[in-house]
Amino acid sequence: MTKKSYSHPTVELCRDCEGKGLKYLRHDKDPYSKLDPEVILCPTCNGSGRVVVSKEIITTVKPFKE
Repeated sequence: MTKKSYSHPTVELCRDCEGKGLKYLRHDKDPYSKLDPEVILCPTCNGSGRVVVSKEIITTVKPFKE
């Protein structure tokens, strides 16, 4: 038996930018480079730092067999 349920939409922190609204892009892979990283708005949350999340929960119940 499978049961689907949905949770109500909630506002949570954006996981992509960690709630800052900005992303820092490094074009070179050297962590000790003197170049400053490029700062852009987070494409996931459009710079707000928050996203609306709704979840689908699927529960499967199986009979117990010894």
